[in-house]
Amino acid sequence: LQQFSDSQQGAVQELILPFGKRLARADERMRELPYALYDSQEVMVTDIVNTGKGSIKQGLAVLGGIQINTAPDQLDYFHPLRFDYFDSEGNLVENMLPYLR
Repeated sequence: LQQFSDSQQGAVQELILPFGKRLARADERMRELPYALYDSQEVMVTDIVNTGKGSIKQGLAVLGGIQINTAPDQLDYFHPLRFDYFDSEGNLVENMLPYLR
């Protein structure tokens, strides 16, 4: 279990490296960190969609955001930052994020 956790932490560190200057300039680094992580993962998700778009049969919805964990006696939150619908050819049909707000 520890080896798996170390592997995950290593992957996160690799993903966040390109955002080092952004984090260093941030007034509130801990507040900026999850947004930088989201942006780094957004690059991966976009690559996955572009690579796999030939296999989309009907369409594809992509929902992404930041999970905000709270104390055990409180509800967690999900802050959506992306909700896109792609057609069967991988073209963006609609940004559906405004429907969630």
